[in-house]
Amino acid sequence: MPQCPECSVVIPARNAARWLEGSIASIGAAPVEILVVDDGSSDETAGLLARLAAADPRIVPLAGPRRGAAAARNAALAVAAAPLVAFLDADDRWRPGKLAAQLALHAARPEIGFSFTDYRHVTEAGEDRGTCFGYWPGFRARHGDWLEPFVLGPDGLAQLFAENVVGTSTVMVRTALLRDLGGFDETLRQAEDWDLWLRLAARAPVGCLPLVGADYLMHRPGNLSQDAAARAAALRLVAARHQAAAAALDAGAAQRCAARLLVAEAEAAAAAGQGWRAAWKQVQALLRAPDQRAARAAAAAVLRAAIPGRSRPGPSQPA
Repeated sequence: MPQCPECSVVIPARNAARWLEGSIASIGAAPVEILVVDDGSSDETAGLLARLAAADPRIVPLAGPRRGAAAARNAALAVAAAPLVAFLDADDRWRPGKLAAQLALHAARPEIGFSFTDYRHVTEAGEDRGTCFGYWPGFRARHGDWLEPFVLGPDGLAQLFAENVVGTSTVMVRTALLRDLGGFDETLRQAEDWDLWLRLAARAPVGCLPLVGADYLMHRPGNLSQDAAARAAALRLVAARHQAAAAALDAGAAQRCAARLLVAEAEAAAAAGQGWRAAWKQVQALLRAPDQRAARAAAAAVLRAAIPGRSRPGPSQPA
């Protein structure tokens, strides 16, 4: 490990043997420490991690019982040696230049609490499903013309509350601030990342680099109905925590967030086979925040409910 690493890269890994080596390789040769937390894996992750660490002194293997990604990231945070932490999931990949660009931004703007980049959705078959920033109409309309790094502005928390534009594998954050806030909330089984970005945004300016810095691997959950329902419930809980602060900055942010939560509930209903409930939720979302995509989603949900046997869609929102 470098004596004075510029950044601590945190990788939670559970049953990640299939992807871990590629994820680490995407970091490149930067002088960083790489904290890989084996979160109770039952596959070959531990053996692979040991071999990778033997070949690369930057890699620091950590291990523990299965406690979830939030606890795994917090365990790495507790021993991180660098002034900045960057997150990378074991099945995601950074793109060339991402790390260097963020390090330069934080050096130039030390008041920034955390920064993030755009990312691209990629299926396991290699299909390109588009970028995160391209998905969200409000963020795209406000920041779509930026070519250089920028700061979200005083209403940054409201922007992140309205639309889920931050991907965990694109985030770089000041270590001291992250520790001061207690890291990720381990009581949340989903949406703990969104909760943390909002807490960070309440404390310090947020930087954004309008470049595609990572590839996010889209999986189909094993239990689609249960996962979708849990996700919707967690989003509701996190939204309730931060709604007052976001609304004080931008009343419209609460409306756009409400539409997003309705879409999540529609996806849970669709996964459970409740077609008309899913359609009604999509229509409500359209009424809260009308745009072309919401209109298409509502029409498609009504069509699926009216014609039994049509295939159910997967989740439509970025993670």
